[in-house]
Amino acid sequence: MTDVLLDRITSLIGRYPVDESSVLTAWARIRALSLLVGDVYAESRDDEAIEVLQSQLGLAASLTLSSGGSLEVAAGHHDRLAADLAAVRTEKGRRSPLVSAARAHRMAAAVCRGDHADLRLFASGRPDGRDYTDALRLPT
Repeated sequence: MTDVLLDRITSLIGRYPVDESSVLTAWARIRALSLLVGDVYAESRDDEAIEVLQSQLGLAASLTLSSGGSLEVAAGHHDRLAADLAAVRTEKGRRSPLVSAARAHRMAAAVCRGDHADLRLFASGRPDGRDYTDALRLPT
């Protein structure tokens, strides 16, 4: 049976040469993170916080790509967005949409800085036993 998620991740990551200093690599990895989040929380797709987390990761990928070529500039944009979203948060709890939006931009900033902990978290140790870490072509 074909693993559609693996095919999508492989297609994203394989689109450009992997270069840890490239916004194209960061863009592809943030898009892959969005896919992984959506897959891990597939049974919670009607949960607004999960929907926001996934969609904000997609937005974060686009912001990274349009950052002018600098991963540090992109990370700074994500840091400011996360801080702004956290500052206006009105609801309480970890599952609020604003908390999820801020989390997405913190995750994207981390990817831009070469911190792949969130990618590894969502790619491995999954309830279904699948592991997508190799497909992300992360540094060792």
